Amino acid sequence: MPGFVSPNFDLSRSGEAKHLNVLTIEYMENRGLVFIPDISGFSRFVNETAIEHAHLIIQQLLEIIINANQLGLIVSEVEGDAILFYKFGNPPSLTALYKQVETMFCLFHRGLIAQNTLNTCPCEACTTAINLTLKVITHYGEFTEYAVRNFNKLIGKDIIVAHQLLKNDIEQHEYWLVTQSLIQDHTLKGLADWIPAPRKPKAEKYLFNTRS
Repeated sequence: MPGFVSPNFDLSRSGEAKHLNVLTIEYMENRGLVFIPDISGFSRFVNETAIEHAHLIIQQLLEIIINANQLGLIVSEVEGDAILFYKFGNPPSLTALYKQVETMFCLFHRGLIAQNTLNTCPCEACTTAINLTLKVITHYGEFTEYAVRNFNKLIGKDIIVAHQLLKNDIEQHEYWLVTQSLIQDHTLKGLADWIPAPRKPKAEKYLFNTRS
């Protein structure tokens, strides 16, 4: 297991001390931020509207989200209505995360407003796109990469946890959900706007911030 050192490990032997440094580096490289923006209302939008225009609108919105990346996040894959971003290393501050999420929310809705304002098409996809919303899941934990031919994939229990959090009992369709692994001992400013999410998964606590 990367990062595990026996209590009997003798640091006085230079070779083993070097080995310890390698283990520590590997352990830190396998921990990072999982950041998933997800378009709410996607399934209904695609199923009930003209696919010719629906897919163009979704494509434009996903590109807006990717271009709004200010934290140096890496795109692992586009998952239909969501983008799996990640970044190895120490977690960013809550302030930096908040600014990143806020930027994505603002640009996402500016894109929708521009599309709705300039739209001259009467089809249901073009006239109802303005109703799409955005939720963002942020989690910090342990995961790693593996390659299948030319594709790089992420694997690890915390990748599973982040995806499970997309399916929750939160009634609002637009919010930022942040897990306890990122909050740690930080004080949340504007605590009145932060609400404990219902039905927390095992051993996982999280809060979400709603948008007015």
